[in-house]
Amino acid sequence: MTFGEPAWLWGLLVLPLLAALIIYNDRRRQMRLGQLVAARLLPELTDAVGPLCMLAKRILFLGALSMFLVALARPELGSVEQNVTQRGRDIVLAIDTSKSMLSTDLTPNRLMRAKLAAQDILDAMKGDRFGLVAFAGAAQVEAPLTVDYQTVLDAINQLDTKTVERGGTDITSAIESAELALGKSEGPYHALVLLTDGEDLEEDAVAAAKQAASYGIRIFTVGIGTPEGSAIPIDPDHQEYLRDRNGELVRSRLDENRLRKIAQQTGGFYVHLENGAISRLISDGLLKLGKGNIDERSLRIPIERYRWPVAFGLLLLLLSAALGDRRRERGVIHAPVESAVAAAMLALVVNARADSALDHYNRGDFDGALEKFREELKRDPASPTTNFNFADAAYRLQRYDEAFEAYAKAMVSSDPALRQKAYYNGGNALFMQGNNSQDIEQQLSSYYDARYQYHQALDLNPRDEQAKKNLSLLEERIKQAEKQKEEQQQRQRTQQRQSQRHRKQRNRNKQQQDQTGQKSDQRSQSGSGGGQPDADQTPGGQQQQPSDPTEGADEDDLQDEPTPAPKKNGQLREITPSDQQPQMQQPLGSKPGEMSEDEALGLLDSLKDEGDRIDLMRRKTDRGVLRDW
Repeated sequence: MTFGEPAWLWGLLVLPLLAALIIYNDRRRQMRLGQLVAARLLPELTDAVGPLCMLAKRILFLGALSMFLVALARPELGSVEQNVTQRGRDIVLAIDTSKSMLSTDLTPNRLMRAKLAAQDILDAMKGDRFGLVAFAGAAQVEAPLTVDYQTVLDAINQLDTKTVERGGTDITSAIESAELALGKSEGPYHALVLLTDGEDLEEDAVAAAKQAASYGIRIFTVGIGTPEGSAIPIDPDHQEYLRDRNGELVRSRLDENRLRKIAQQTGGFYVHLENGAISRLISDGLLKLGKGNIDERSLRIPIERYRWPVAFGLLLLLLSAALGDRRRERGVIHAPVESAVAAAMLALVVNARADSALDHYNRGDFDGALEKFREELKRDPASPTTNFNFADAAYRLQRYDEAFEAYAKAMVSSDPALRQKAYYNGGNALFMQGNNSQDIEQQLSSYYDARYQYHQALDLNPRDEQAKKNLSLLEERIKQAEKQKEEQQQRQRTQQRQSQRHRKQRNRNKQQQDQTGQKSDQRSQSGSGGGQPDADQTPGGQQQQPSDPTEGADEDDLQDEPTPAPKKNGQLREITPSDQQPQMQQPLGSKPGEMSEDEALGLLDSLKDEGDRIDLMRRKTDRGVLRDW
């Protein structure tokens, strides 16, 4: 048996003190009566009950109080599974983090005002799922769709102009990233709030907005800045400002026409960030969106047994009241009004506390929920349901390692629905664990494990659209991580080759210096010995180079030296890098006409870049950006 509010049990420690006060009061009353009335007259003037009856009355009263305290502690025995579906809207906040957002035509600057506006939207739309996209020359998702508002709020506060490495302003990438985060299933509850100054250097955002409208996504644009614009500071003290190639100051201006066109393509509208703009956006735009099922999870609802101690306490209270204080009332059950009122009030309080069948998890107290589930696991460590709920609480606290371990124990449940949810949530935990990993190898390992979990969930429920969407996001992230790993390995190989070349060059220079020193010593000895002419001197007095340029070099150095090839007239010519490259690319032992390893890797790289796909966590485009404002 567990308790929903165990703090009330501390009240049981007060009962012995209350019993001592009752005994002290009874004795004090007897002493006062003895001072007023003679002992022989007490039986005639008073109708006191016997000591045993009085003791029983006090014990029954204290027992009733103890039962009421136990009822207030909300005893729980057993549990039921309940699927909870939350309805609301899916809203993605896309905030421009390019350098033009540092303009000070709005105080303190455009970026800070955009972050404050996003926080106002988040506070006003409690109950909906929110995501966050930061974009400049590329777009990346800082927070996926979640009902954990503190996570989104922390991500908003951390935004700055260094969040996105690629410079420029690409609104198209922000729209496409929001599409991927929201999913391409049509619904009236998907919305994108775009907070930017509208300076789109790619100039194809209107077409991207039209594509988003086909998926049921409504875009609301918030213009930040002024049409007159202002210079862009490049230092915190505003002493220096951004200039173009000609040395002229760059002024960033609000492009309201573009933002209006983007919003009109999806049925949304444009607002300029000023007094009352965010309130109008919320009341006339976001609140009028439809609602859909945004979250569905299985919860363990404990069965509260508060009625048992309440009923037993009322019975003890009635028995205590039945024992009257006077002989003439003995045998007559006459409960005092005060006792009845107290019992009714206690029953109402217990009912009010027990009507809410939500535990710490439903109230958002994930730390408390985690501790309660941990205590239950001590009694039944193999319970799939308890492990599943424990994992949910750990996931909310971003303890993804603990969450996945608990989900793994729930995957052996005999209930197929619970197993499917455990696989799906386990994939989410591994996905987030990979995102938080700094090492590319550990990141890919977590991603591969998450992909397996999603496949298992889809095998149990092929119609799980959320699992399909998360799997597609994961595949995009895996491709990006594999590409980063390949680039990292390529950089390492390049650095190794360069270090080898430098080492060989140093060895070659050292050998040449040693040879030159030896020959100088020989010439000096020959000249001093007999006046013989130096063998290394030409008739004109100039020194000749060694006849064999490879003398003293090792075998590896010979392979790096270009081999002279004869020209048509019989003379030697130097091989150019273009002549030498095919020989270097083909590995030793390869057959003619067979594709080398580097050529195969190059072909795979070209296939990877085909198709315009958006990475949820970090999207990079191949289009060049000429300006960074």
